[in-house]
Amino acid sequence: MTALERWQAQVRVSCEDRRESEEQTWQRLAQWYDDWARHNDYVARVSPKLLACVNAESRVLEIGPGSGAFTAPLARAAKQIVALEPSANMRRVLADKLDEAWCTNVRIVPRAVEDGLAELDGEFDLAFASHSLYNVEPIDQVMRALLRVARRVVILMGTGDTQAWQHDLSVRFLGKPRVTPASFREFYPLLMEMGIYADVEILPTSSNYVYESEDALLDWWQHQFRLADTRRAELRAALARIAERRGDHIGIYSINRSALMWIERERNLFRTDGVESSAQAMT
Repeated sequence: MTALERWQAQVRVSCEDRRESEEQTWQRLAQWYDDWARHNDYVARVSPKLLACVNAESRVLEIGPGSGAFTAPLARAAKQIVALEPSANMRRVLADKLDEAWCTNVRIVPRAVEDGLAELDGEFDLAFASHSLYNVEPIDQVMRALLRVARRVVILMGTGDTQAWQHDLSVRFLGKPRVTPASFREFYPLLMEMGIYADVEILPTSSNYVYESEDALLDWWQHQFRLADTRRAELRAALARIAERRGDHIGIYSINRSALMWIERERNLFRTDGVESSAQAMT
């Protein structure tokens, strides 16, 4: 099995494990994702690194900006941001956040990256994807397209690690280990297989699930595990062992690892006119 086939197989397994489509998931989680970004440190860890490589003349392509945790800071530093965001609810949250920040140089394109890249004009100084490529099955086509339109591609992605508490809850309430999305462990071999060479930094980042109340905590995980109300008391007891109160919130607090990958077009086997060189023959 090739690295591409392993990536695609993991994407399919992960999608099949869910009971709702990608669009349904993000329609439901749009506001939650904004809260997730606020209660975790990956934006603070990565934003300075991105801002160091853009200036007032830069064009930036953001893939799956979600609620805009990175978009507003990038918009204040760059000339233009083009944001590919397929979720209607996410686009509404993003637009509201950009209005609040008085950011008028962001063009939001209502397309997934698989479809939206073909509609873009001109070249970008930076293309950035934060936790947004996990469910892209034609990932090889997307990566080739990104290197055609952007001089630098930066990707933030989970390493595929599973927290012990997530494993234990999944086994207890689903009867099986947690199915992880396609991640860095499948992605990096794919890059090598394609002849694409990335500089990689492994970052310890927080992985905090934070809620306004105990009931909100229970509601979230009851939905995640698709549990009947008859098992709510059992779930409450299990969560009580791992959740803790901090100020006015209750949450499950932990540290995970993320991979930050930097890919420079000029260092890879692609010609700047957009035609693949011998790298295509290697795939």
